[in-house]
Amino acid sequence: MTTTAITIDLAVDRDLQDLMDDLVAGHSGPDIEPDPAAVWATLGAVGLARLTAPEETGGSGAGWVEAAALLRTTAAGGVAVPFAETDLLAGPLRRAAGLDDSSSDTATVAVLRADGLARRVPWAGVTGSVVCVRRVDAGYELADVPTDRLTVEAVEGISEVPLGSVQVDGDVTWSPVDTRAVEGYVLRGALIRAIQCVGAMEGMLASAVAHTTDRAQFGRPLARFQSVQNLVVDTAAESVLAGAAVDTALADAVTDDLAGDFSAFRVAVARSVVSQALAVAVRNTHQVHGAIGTTHEHTLHRLTLPALQWRSEFGSAAFWERQLSCAAVDAGMDGTWPMIVEGTRITGPASAYLDAVSGRSRPD
Repeated sequence: MTTTAITIDLAVDRDLQDLMDDLVAGHSGPDIEPDPAAVWATLGAVGLARLTAPEETGGSGAGWVEAAALLRTTAAGGVAVPFAETDLLAGPLRRAAGLDDSSSDTATVAVLRADGLARRVPWAGVTGSVVCVRRVDAGYELADVPTDRLTVEAVEGISEVPLGSVQVDGDVTWSPVDTRAVEGYVLRGALIRAIQCVGAMEGMLASAVAHTTDRAQFGRPLARFQSVQNLVVDTAAESVLAGAAVDTALADAVTDDLAGDFSAFRVAVARSVVSQALAVAVRNTHQVHGAIGTTHEHTLHRLTLPALQWRSEFGSAAFWERQLSCAAVDAGMDGTWPMIVEGTRITGPASAYLDAVSGRSRPD
């Protein structure tokens, strides 16, 4: 058995990262009320709203590395904005179907059931349009529908990231789209949510460090108590572990656009590791902050609650861990170690997810 190491530079340009940091700082903090529309306008003004869209359609033509940096930065700052849904999910689907992707407005994606209903769609009712995807005998079709032509019912979520049920009622124009593009949308979405969760964990860690340094109890900073130190260190360790798993999947996205032999495996590993790490980070961070961290006035909920919501989107932890478990069983005793060090091919996670959300099978 031989392995080939591929080194991918995932560092973003320093000036670009500084721009992202400054942008997020201007829209975050305890004295600033969340305003996704204002954030989107700022992103558009500096050329980040359609960061990865081709330049010929009005985008900036950047790639996964830059997009991941923006996802992590906004999540770490507790700034909610439908950048991922618009630029990284709706945009590629539009282009795959040959539809116009030059709009500067926000969008999200809804995978419909046979009755034309999609449940718990992120940002539904808030974006300018919804890219609706439905299954037909020949594969998939999609329609880019203005939100005001859809029936959208708000759904209660656990965070300030809005959710809604989307119903397609009237006549819309459907266009065929390659099945590979729709299945690619699932893997892209799964990786995006993992990246956002890692960013949120980084924000939790920064908040915990600041709180324990500034807050004193019994005459000394909280950071001087060993039990508190253990909580913060565990959070840091889990964040680094999750970041390493996500970076492996991100490197795959950079080199193979998540279409390689081991792409699904790497995304599954990232989702599994992030899910376990997030549970530790959320628990420890809230424990460190105490009662103040549960209040609306404190900004911690802008980090923890969206992350918990993201963890369940594009497949639950159980869904992705089942993919890994089945792969390990199929590999057998002789194939388990090669799977660990190299990866393995996982067949059908995207189609299984689509079957679940479209009502063809029972979801996890």
